[in-house]
Amino acid sequence: MNNINLKILSIGVDSSALNTESKLAKRLQGYSDLFEKFFLVVPAGKSISLELSEKIKVFGVGPKNKILALFKIYFFASQLIRQEKLNLIIVQDPYYLALLAWLLARKNKIGWEMQIHGFEKKRGLRRFLAGFLIPRASAWRVVSQRLANQLVGEYKISREKITVVPIYAELQSKASLEDRKTSEEKTKQDKDDFVFLTVGRFVPVKNIILQIEALSEVVKKYPKVQLRIVGEGREIKNYESKIKDYDLQDSVKIFPWQKDPGSFYEQADCFVLSSDYEGWGLVVIEAASYGLPIIMTDVGCAGELIKNNESGIVIPVGDKNSLVSAMEKMVDDGEFRKRIGDKAKEAVSQLPTKEETLNLYQASWLKALK
Repeated sequence: MNNINLKILSIGVDSSALNTESKLAKRLQGYSDLFEKFFLVVPAGKSISLELSEKIKVFGVGPKNKILALFKIYFFASQLIRQEKLNLIIVQDPYYLALLAWLLARKNKIGWEMQIHGFEKKRGLRRFLAGFLIPRASAWRVVSQRLANQLVGEYKISREKITVVPIYAELQSKASLEDRKTSEEKTKQDKDDFVFLTVGRFVPVKNIILQIEALSEVVKKYPKVQLRIVGEGREIKNYESKIKDYDLQDSVKIFPWQKDPGSFYEQADCFVLSSDYEGWGLVVIEAASYGLPIIMTDVGCAGELIKNNESGIVIPVGDKNSLVSAMEKMVDDGEFRKRIGDKAKEAVSQLPTKEETLNLYQASWLKALK
Protein backbone atom coordinates (compact mmCIF):
# COMPACT_ATOMS: atom_id res chain seq x y z
CA MET A 1 0.00 0.00 0.00
CA ASN A 2 1.00 3.62 -0.49
CA ASN A 3 -0.92 6.84 -0.04
CA ILE A 4 -0.76 7.89 -3.75
CA ASN A 5 -1.19 11.53 -2.67
CA LEU A 6 -4.72 10.86 -1.45
CA LYS A 7 -6.04 13.84 0.45
CA ILE A 8 -9.42 12.83 1.74
CA LEU A 9 -12.44 14.53 3.23
CA SER A 10 -14.76 12.05 4.94
CA ILE A 11 -18.26 13.15 5.94
CA GLY A 12 -19.54 10.72 8.54
CA VAL A 13 -22.32 10.16 11.03
CA ASP A 14 -20.39 8.65 13.96
CA SER A 15 -19.16 11.29 16.41
CA SER A 16 -17.39 8.65 18.52
CA ALA A 17 -14.28 9.44 16.44
CA LEU A 18 -13.94 12.50 18.70
CA ASN A 19 -13.02 10.12 21.51
CA THR A 20 -9.43 8.93 21.16
CA GLU A 21 -10.28 5.68 22.97
CA SER A 22 -13.17 4.76 20.68
CA LYS A 23 -13.01 1.86 18.24
CA LEU A 24 -13.55 4.26 15.33
CA ALA A 25 -10.68 6.53 16.36
CA LYS A 26 -8.32 3.58 16.71
CA ARG A 27 -9.49 2.15 13.39
CA LEU A 28 -8.79 5.46 11.63
CA GLN A 29 -5.28 5.52 13.05
CA GLY A 30 -4.70 2.12 11.48
CA TYR A 31 -5.46 3.56 8.02
CA SER A 32 -2.58 6.06 8.02
CA ASP A 33 -0.54 4.29 5.34
CA LEU A 34 -3.39 4.66 2.85
CA PHE A 35 -3.36 8.44 2.42
CA GLU A 36 -1.40 11.67 2.72
CA LYS A 37 -4.11 13.52 4.66
CA PHE A 38 -7.47 12.56 6.11
CA PHE A 39 -10.10 14.89 7.55
CA LEU A 40 -13.29 13.51 9.08
CA VAL A 41 -16.24 15.85 9.62
CA VAL A 42 -19.20 14.68 11.71
CA PRO A 43 -22.33 16.30 13.18
CA ALA A 44 -21.62 16.73 16.91
CA GLY A 45 -24.01 19.40 18.17
CA LYS A 46 -21.06 21.72 18.82
CA SER A 47 -17.77 22.79 17.27
CA ILE A 48 -14.87 20.63 18.37
CA SER A 49 -11.71 19.22 16.81
CA LEU A 50 -9.28 16.41 17.55
CA GLU A 51 -5.93 15.48 16.02
CA LEU A 52 -5.54 11.70 15.95
CA SER A 53 -2.17 11.83 14.20
CA GLU A 54 -0.13 14.09 11.95
CA LYS A 55 -2.24 12.86 9.04
CA ILE A 56 -5.67 12.54 10.64
CA LYS A 57 -7.94 15.23 12.08
CA VAL A 58 -11.54 14.95 13.21
CA PHE A 59 -13.94 17.88 13.32
CA GLY A 60 -17.25 17.92 15.12
CA VAL A 61 -19.65 20.51 13.72
CA GLY A 62 -22.71 22.06 15.37
CA PRO A 63 -25.32 23.30 16.02
CA LYS A 64 -27.76 20.68 17.35
CA ASN A 65 -30.44 21.66 14.83
CA LYS A 66 -29.99 19.11 12.04
CA ILE A 67 -30.84 21.44 9.14
CA LEU A 68 -28.54 24.19 10.36
CA ALA A 69 -25.84 21.58 10.98
CA LEU A 70 -26.01 20.49 7.33
CA PHE A 71 -25.39 24.06 6.17
CA LYS A 72 -22.54 24.42 8.65
CA ILE A 73 -20.94 21.18 7.51
CA TYR A 74 -21.21 22.22 3.86
CA PHE A 75 -19.48 25.57 4.34
CA PHE A 76 -16.89 24.17 6.73
CA ALA A 77 -16.06 21.28 4.36
CA SER A 78 -15.92 23.60 1.36
CA GLN A 79 -13.33 25.75 3.09
CA LEU A 80 -11.36 22.68 4.17
CA ILE A 81 -11.23 21.32 0.60
CA ARG A 82 -9.81 24.61 -0.71
CA GLN A 83 -7.30 25.14 2.08
CA GLU A 84 -5.93 21.60 2.12
CA LYS A 85 -6.30 20.94 -1.63
CA LEU A 86 -8.24 17.75 -0.99
CA ASN A 87 -8.88 15.49 -3.97
CA LEU A 88 -11.45 12.95 -2.75
CA ILE A 89 -14.65 12.92 -0.72
CA ILE A 90 -16.05 9.82 0.96
CA VAL A 91 -19.45 9.81 2.61
CA GLN A 92 -21.05 7.24 4.92
CA ASP A 93 -24.69 8.02 4.24
CA PRO A 94 -26.76 7.77 1.02
CA TYR A 95 -29.15 10.55 2.05
CA TYR A 96 -28.55 14.03 3.48
CA LEU A 97 -24.79 13.82 3.93
CA ALA A 98 -24.52 12.33 0.44
CA LEU A 99 -26.29 15.44 -0.87
CA LEU A 100 -23.51 17.55 0.68
CA ALA A 101 -20.84 15.28 -0.83
CA TRP A 102 -22.39 15.55 -4.29
CA LEU A 103 -22.61 19.36 -4.09
CA LEU A 104 -19.05 19.65 -2.81
CA ALA A 105 -17.68 17.28 -5.45
CA ARG A 106 -19.43 19.19 -8.24
CA LYS A 107 -18.26 22.54 -6.96
CA ASN A 108 -14.63 21.45 -6.54
CA LYS A 109 -14.50 19.03 -9.48
CA ILE A 110 -13.24 16.08 -7.45
CA GLY A 111 -14.37 12.47 -7.10
CA TRP A 112 -16.54 11.08 -4.34
CA GLU A 113 -17.11 7.63 -2.95
CA MET A 114 -20.39 6.57 -1.35
CA GLN A 115 -20.18 3.94 1.38
CA ILE A 116 -23.37 1.93 1.83
CA HIS A 117 -23.87 -0.33 4.84
CA GLY A 118 -27.60 -0.67 4.27
CA PHE A 119 -30.89 1.14 3.64
CA GLU A 120 -32.49 0.88 7.07
CA LYS A 121 -34.26 4.26 6.88
CA LYS A 122 -34.99 4.50 3.15
CA ARG A 123 -38.47 6.00 3.07
CA GLY A 124 -40.10 9.33 2.27
CA LEU A 125 -37.59 12.05 1.39
CA ARG A 126 -34.69 9.68 2.08
CA ARG A 127 -35.95 7.34 -0.64
CA PHE A 128 -36.04 10.25 -3.11
CA LEU A 129 -32.54 11.39 -2.14
CA ALA A 130 -31.15 7.87 -2.47
CA GLY A 131 -32.67 7.50 -5.92
CA PHE A 132 -31.19 10.82 -7.03
CA LEU A 133 -27.77 10.64 -5.39
CA ILE A 134 -26.69 7.00 -5.56
CA PRO A 135 -26.26 6.95 -9.37
CA ARG A 136 -24.23 10.18 -9.17
CA ALA A 137 -21.37 8.93 -7.01
CA SER A 138 -17.98 8.31 -8.60
CA ALA A 139 -17.57 4.92 -6.89
CA TRP A 140 -19.43 2.80 -4.36
CA ARG A 141 -18.22 0.69 -1.44
CA VAL A 142 -20.66 -1.80 0.06
CA VAL A 143 -20.42 -4.47 2.77
CA SER A 144 -22.06 -7.38 0.94
CA GLN A 145 -22.75 -8.87 -2.46
CA ARG A 146 -26.45 -8.50 -1.60
CA LEU A 147 -26.05 -4.71 -1.54
CA ALA A 148 -23.89 -4.77 -4.69
CA ASN A 149 -26.64 -6.67 -6.50
CA GLN A 150 -29.21 -4.15 -5.27
CA LEU A 151 -27.17 -1.24 -6.64
CA VAL A 152 -26.83 -2.94 -10.00
CA GLY A 153 -30.47 -3.99 -10.22
CA GLU A 154 -32.27 -1.03 -8.65
CA TYR A 155 -29.96 1.86 -9.50
CA LYS A 156 -28.31 0.56 -12.71
CA ILE A 157 -24.82 1.03 -11.31
CA SER A 158 -21.86 -0.43 -13.20
CA ARG A 159 -20.59 -3.39 -11.20
CA GLU A 160 -17.03 -2.42 -12.07
CA LYS A 161 -17.37 0.73 -9.97
CA ILE A 162 -18.55 -1.18 -6.90
CA THR A 163 -16.13 -2.58 -4.33
CA VAL A 164 -17.44 -5.14 -1.85
CA VAL A 165 -15.66 -4.95 1.51
CA PRO A 166 -17.19 -6.89 4.44
CA ILE A 167 -16.96 -5.04 7.75
CA TYR A 168 -13.63 -5.96 9.29
CA ALA A 169 -13.47 -6.88 12.96
CA GLU A 170 -10.66 -8.02 15.22
CA LEU A 171 -12.09 -11.42 16.16
CA GLN A 172 -10.56 -13.06 19.19
CA SER A 173 -12.38 -16.30 19.88
CA LYS A 174 -11.41 -17.62 23.30
CA ALA A 175 -13.16 -20.94 22.84
CA SER A 176 -11.98 -23.46 20.29
CA LEU A 177 -14.47 -25.80 18.71
CA GLU A 178 -12.95 -28.65 20.71
CA ASP A 179 -13.50 -26.77 23.97
CA ARG A 180 -17.20 -26.18 23.33
CA LYS A 181 -19.84 -28.69 24.36
CA THR A 182 -20.26 -31.14 21.49
CA SER A 183 -23.36 -33.04 20.49
CA GLU A 184 -22.09 -36.39 21.69
CA GLU A 185 -21.23 -35.01 25.13
CA LYS A 186 -24.53 -33.25 25.74
CA THR A 187 -26.69 -34.92 28.36
CA LYS A 188 -30.41 -34.45 28.88
CA GLN A 189 -29.54 -31.96 31.61
CA ASP A 190 -27.46 -29.98 29.11
CA LYS A 191 -30.28 -30.03 26.57
CA ASP A 192 -32.72 -28.63 29.12
CA ASP A 193 -30.28 -25.80 29.84
CA PHE A 194 -29.76 -24.95 26.17
CA VAL A 195 -29.02 -21.22 25.72
CA PHE A 196 -30.01 -19.13 22.70
CA LEU A 197 -28.29 -15.75 22.44
CA THR A 198 -28.94 -12.52 20.58
CA VAL A 199 -26.83 -9.33 20.72
CA GLY A 200 -27.75 -5.96 19.24
CA ARG A 201 -29.51 -2.63 19.44
CA PHE A 202 -32.97 -2.69 20.96
CA VAL A 203 -34.74 -1.13 17.99
CA PRO A 204 -37.78 -2.30 15.95
CA VAL A 205 -35.77 -3.36 12.87
CA LYS A 206 -33.96 -6.02 14.94
CA ASN A 207 -37.35 -7.69 15.61
CA ILE A 208 -36.20 -9.36 18.83
CA ILE A 209 -39.90 -9.63 19.72
CA LEU A 210 -40.01 -12.46 17.16
CA GLN A 211 -37.48 -14.43 19.20
CA ILE A 212 -39.49 -13.99 22.40
CA GLU A 213 -42.65 -15.15 20.66
CA ALA A 214 -40.84 -18.15 19.16
CA LEU A 215 -39.36 -19.12 22.51
CA SER A 216 -42.86 -19.17 24.01
CA GLU A 217 -43.50 -22.14 21.69
CA VAL A 218 -40.11 -23.81 22.17
CA VAL A 219 -40.42 -23.96 25.98
CA LYS A 220 -43.57 -26.05 25.61
CA LYS A 221 -41.27 -28.84 24.40
CA TYR A 222 -38.13 -27.84 26.30
CA PRO A 223 -39.19 -25.97 29.47
CA LYS A 224 -35.66 -25.07 30.59
CA VAL A 225 -34.39 -23.60 27.33
CA GLN A 226 -33.25 -19.98 27.72
CA LEU A 227 -33.00 -16.88 25.55
CA ARG A 228 -30.44 -14.26 26.55
CA ILE A 229 -30.80 -10.79 25.04
CA VAL A 230 -27.78 -8.47 25.24
CA GLY A 231 -27.85 -4.80 24.24
CA GLU A 232 -29.58 -1.49 24.83
CA GLY A 233 -32.21 0.73 23.25
CA ARG A 234 -35.71 2.11 23.35
CA GLU A 235 -37.47 -1.20 22.73
CA ILE A 236 -36.55 -2.68 26.10
CA LYS A 237 -39.96 -1.87 27.61
CA ASN A 238 -41.68 -3.73 24.78
CA TYR A 239 -39.45 -6.74 25.40
CA GLU A 240 -40.21 -6.72 29.11
CA SER A 241 -43.92 -6.43 28.42
CA LYS A 242 -43.87 -9.30 25.93
CA ILE A 243 -41.86 -11.50 28.33
CA LYS A 244 -44.46 -10.86 31.02
CA ASP A 245 -47.37 -11.53 28.64
CA TYR A 246 -45.94 -14.96 27.80
CA ASP A 247 -44.91 -15.65 31.41
CA LEU A 248 -41.30 -16.14 30.31
CA GLN A 249 -39.57 -14.36 33.20
CA ASP A 250 -37.57 -17.51 34.01
CA SER A 251 -36.74 -18.27 30.36
CA VAL A 252 -35.80 -14.90 28.86
CA LYS A 253 -33.12 -12.72 30.44
CA ILE A 254 -32.13 -9.22 29.32
CA PHE A 255 -28.58 -8.01 29.88
CA PRO A 256 -27.13 -4.49 29.35
CA TRP A 257 -24.81 -3.66 26.47
CA GLN A 258 -21.37 -5.21 26.92
CA LYS A 259 -18.10 -3.66 25.84
CA ASP A 260 -16.82 -7.22 25.44
CA PRO A 261 -19.65 -9.76 24.99
CA GLY A 262 -17.19 -12.66 24.67
CA SER A 263 -18.36 -14.43 27.82
CA PHE A 264 -21.93 -14.48 26.47
CA TYR A 265 -20.79 -16.07 23.22
CA GLU A 266 -18.82 -18.67 25.17
CA GLN A 267 -21.79 -19.62 27.36
CA ALA A 268 -24.34 -19.84 24.54
CA ASP A 269 -25.29 -22.88 22.46
CA CYS A 270 -26.77 -21.05 19.45
CA PHE A 271 -26.88 -17.47 18.16
CA VAL A 272 -30.07 -15.98 16.71
CA LEU A 273 -30.47 -12.88 14.54
CA SER A 274 -34.07 -12.07 13.61
CA SER A 275 -33.67 -8.65 11.96
CA ASP A 276 -36.06 -7.38 9.33
CA TYR A 277 -33.06 -5.72 7.67
CA GLU A 278 -29.25 -5.78 7.98
CA GLY A 279 -26.50 -4.44 5.79
CA TRP A 280 -24.06 -7.12 6.94
CA GLY A 281 -24.57 -8.32 10.53
CA LEU A 282 -21.32 -8.01 12.46
CA VAL A 283 -22.68 -9.83 15.53
CA VAL A 284 -23.22 -12.90 13.36
CA ILE A 285 -19.53 -12.84 12.43
CA GLU A 286 -18.54 -12.47 16.08
CA ALA A 287 -20.78 -15.38 17.11
CA ALA A 288 -19.51 -17.60 14.30
CA SER A 289 -15.92 -16.89 15.33
CA TYR A 290 -16.75 -18.60 18.63
CA GLY A 291 -17.99 -21.68 16.80
CA LEU A 292 -21.63 -20.91 17.55
CA PRO A 293 -24.22 -22.33 15.17
CA ILE A 294 -26.30 -19.52 13.65
CA ILE A 295 -30.00 -19.00 12.99
CA MET A 296 -30.67 -15.81 11.04
CA THR A 297 -33.25 -14.19 8.82
CA ASP A 298 -32.52 -13.79 5.12
CA VAL A 299 -30.73 -10.45 5.48
CA GLY A 300 -27.18 -9.11 5.36
CA CYS A 301 -24.56 -11.86 5.15
CA ALA A 302 -27.17 -14.63 4.83
CA GLY A 303 -26.60 -16.66 1.68
CA GLU A 304 -23.14 -15.16 1.34
CA LEU A 305 -21.38 -16.14 4.55
CA ILE A 306 -24.12 -18.01 6.42
CA LYS A 307 -25.62 -20.49 3.96
CA ASN A 308 -28.79 -22.39 4.79
CA ASN A 309 -28.14 -25.88 6.19
CA GLU A 310 -24.44 -25.48 5.44
CA SER A 311 -23.07 -22.86 7.84
CA GLY A 312 -26.33 -21.97 9.57
CA ILE A 313 -30.09 -21.92 9.23
CA VAL A 314 -31.53 -19.06 7.17
CA ILE A 315 -35.24 -18.34 7.62
CA PRO A 316 -37.65 -15.91 5.92
CA VAL A 317 -37.92 -12.45 7.51
CA GLY A 318 -40.65 -12.30 10.16
CA ASP A 319 -41.53 -16.01 9.94
CA LYS A 320 -42.18 -17.16 13.52
CA ASN A 321 -43.03 -20.75 12.59
CA SER A 322 -39.74 -21.16 10.72
CA LEU A 323 -37.86 -19.71 13.68
CA VAL A 324 -39.58 -22.12 16.08
CA SER A 325 -38.67 -25.06 13.84
CA ALA A 326 -35.07 -23.89 13.52
CA MET A 327 -34.68 -23.40 17.28
CA GLU A 328 -36.11 -26.84 18.01
CA LYS A 329 -33.82 -28.42 15.40
CA MET A 330 -30.83 -26.79 17.07
CA VAL A 331 -31.81 -28.23 20.44
CA ASP A 332 -32.72 -31.65 19.01
CA ASP A 333 -29.84 -32.30 16.62
CA GLY A 334 -26.45 -31.93 18.26
CA GLU A 335 -24.57 -33.41 15.33
CA PHE A 336 -26.12 -30.91 12.94
CA ARG A 337 -25.44 -28.08 15.38
CA LYS A 338 -21.78 -29.03 15.69
CA ARG A 339 -21.35 -29.36 11.93
CA ILE A 340 -22.79 -25.97 11.01
CA GLY A 341 -20.98 -24.30 13.91
CA ASP A 342 -17.72 -25.64 12.50
CA LYS A 343 -18.66 -24.47 9.01
CA ALA A 344 -19.62 -21.00 10.24
CA LYS A 345 -16.29 -20.57 11.98
CA GLU A 346 -14.48 -21.81 8.88
CA ALA A 347 -16.40 -19.31 6.71
CA VAL A 348 -15.45 -16.42 9.00
CA SER A 349 -11.79 -17.42 8.79
CA GLN A 350 -11.97 -16.90 5.01
CA LEU A 351 -13.06 -13.25 5.26
CA PRO A 352 -10.53 -10.61 4.11
CA THR A 353 -7.66 -9.94 6.51
CA LYS A 354 -6.98 -6.43 7.79
CA GLU A 355 -4.33 -5.92 5.10
CA GLU A 356 -6.66 -7.18 2.38
CA THR A 357 -9.46 -4.96 3.70
CA LEU A 358 -7.26 -1.86 3.56
CA ASN A 359 -6.19 -2.73 0.02
CA LEU A 360 -9.85 -2.92 -0.98
CA TYR A 361 -10.52 0.49 0.61
CA GLN A 362 -7.71 2.00 -1.41
CA ALA A 363 -8.89 0.30 -4.60
CA SER A 364 -12.32 1.87 -4.17
CA TRP A 365 -10.86 5.32 -3.56
CA LEU A 366 -8.78 5.04 -6.73
CA LYS A 367 -11.94 4.17 -8.68
CA ALA A 368 -13.50 7.37 -7.34
CA LEU A 369 -10.48 9.45 -8.38
CA LYS A 370 -10.76 8.18 -11.94
